[in-house]
Amino acid sequence: MSVIYLQSAYDGPSETVRRAAAQGKLKIVSQSELTPDILLAHSGLITGNQLDQNAMLAMKGALAAFLDAGGQWFFNGHMLRPLVDGMAQYRPIAAPTRADFVLSSVNAHPIFQGIDLKKLETNRGVAGFYGRGCNPLPEGAVAVNGLGETLVPVDWVWARPGGGRIFSHSGNDLGSIGLEWDLAPELSRRIIDWADGGACLDPWPHTAGRAGDDLPLAGAERYGGGKSFAGAGKRIVAPSSGTYYHIRSLEGPGCGKAFDVICAPEALGETLRPNDVLWVPCRTPAQRMIALKEAVARHLEAGGTVVALGESRSDLWLPAIRFTGTPTNWWWWLDPAADLGVSIAAPDHPLMAGMEKKDVTWHLHGWFQPPEGATALVTDREGRAILYEDTVSTPGRMIISSLDPMYHHGSHFMPATTRFLYRFIPNLKAYLDA
Repeated sequence: MSVIYLQSAYDGPSETVRRAAAQGKLKIVSQSELTPDILLAHSGLITGNQLDQNAMLAMKGALAAFLDAGGQWFFNGHMLRPLVDGMAQYRPIAAPTRADFVLSSVNAHPIFQGIDLKKLETNRGVAGFYGRGCNPLPEGAVAVNGLGETLVPVDWVWARPGGGRIFSHSGNDLGSIGLEWDLAPELSRRIIDWADGGACLDPWPHTAGRAGDDLPLAGAERYGGGKSFAGAGKRIVAPSSGTYYHIRSLEGPGCGKAFDVICAPEALGETLRPNDVLWVPCRTPAQRMIALKEAVARHLEAGGTVVALGESRSDLWLPAIRFTGTPTNWWWWLDPAADLGVSIAAPDHPLMAGMEKKDVTWHLHGWFQPPEGATALVTDREGRAILYEDTVSTPGRMIISSLDPMYHHGSHFMPATTRFLYRFIPNLKAYLDA
C-alpha cells in the first residue's frame, strides 16, 4: 500500500477509491491527520480540488522530500499557493468563448489511452467543467491535453530535475469527469495506477507545450494570505479552508477587502467576538465546522451574526436548520426558454438592495424550512427558501443559503455568482452597521 488518497472534503471518496482502499491498493488519509512521516512512508499521492493548500504549504519541505525520493503526485485543481518550487500560480483563460474549451491531445498519456476526449470535454453538453485555464507548465514539463486553438495545457506531467513526478489536472477532479459515459471509475483506476508508479510518457516527448506568457491567459492575481484586524468595531470574520476557491474569493481583488479577519476554522474559538459577523464560505468541508459547533453556538447566544453559504452542511453545525438537498441541474439554461424558477421573495429587504433575479440564478443544491418568524429572501420555483434570515431561533442572527457563489467566483465560472457577491457583501455591511 504505497499510495495516499488525501481526503480533504467532508463527503467520502468515490466507490472506486473506497474499493481500491479495501483491496490494499491505497490508503485514505484525512488531511488533518497527514504528517511528514506518513507522507514519506508512501510513494504516491492523490489530492482533490478541496485540498487545503494553506495546510499543505506548511508541509512544503516534506512534499519536496517525498518527490525527491521518487514520489508521484496527482494534483487536481488550481494551484494558488505554489507548493513545489518551479510551479506557478493558476491562470484562467482570459475572456473565454466556447471554442476555448475544446479539448485536444498534445502528447498521448496512458491515463487517456482509448478514451475519446470529446466525452470528457462537456457534461451533458455544457463545457468548462473539465478546465478553464492551467497551472502554467514548469520548465521541463510536458503538456498532455490542451484547451482551445492555443492548446492551453490543462493537463501536464513533470519529471522534476530533483526526482519524482507531478501530474497536474487544473480543473474539477479528473476522477469525477465523464460521468455521462461512465468514464469516471476507469479514470480513477488509472490515476491510482499512475500514482503507484504506473506507465507515464515513454519515451519522453520533445514537444513540451506552450508556456504561460505565450498563451491567452488572464494575469496572475495577488493573494494576501491570512488577515487579522484587532481594532474595535464590527468585523467580518471568514474561516478559510485553504481551498483554491476560498483563497481567491477571500483574498483576491474582487472581495478580499471586505473581510477583516481570515483564519483557519480551527482558530475561530479564540478569534470570534460577540459583535463579529462569522462568514462561512460555501463548500467549507463540514467536519471543520462541526468541530467548532460549540464555539459557533456561543457566538449566537452572545448575539453574534452567522452567514452560512451553500454546500457547507450548516444543518450539521448550526441550530434550527432544516435542509433538504436536491440533485443539481447544471444544464437547465441550454434551453433558451428555460427558467430555473428562482425569485427574490423580499425585494425591499436591505440584503436584497440592487439585486435582480439574474443575480441569484445559477443552479440549485437544495432548500430550507425556516422557522416561523424567519424571513425568506430568495425562493425556488415551489416557493421554498434558498436564502433566508433567522433572528428568532437564537439571540443572534443567522443568514442561511444553499447558494454557492464563492465556489464559482473562485473557479472563474458563472458570472452571476460574482454579481451576487459584489452586491450582497456591501448590502450585508450596510445592513448590520445601520
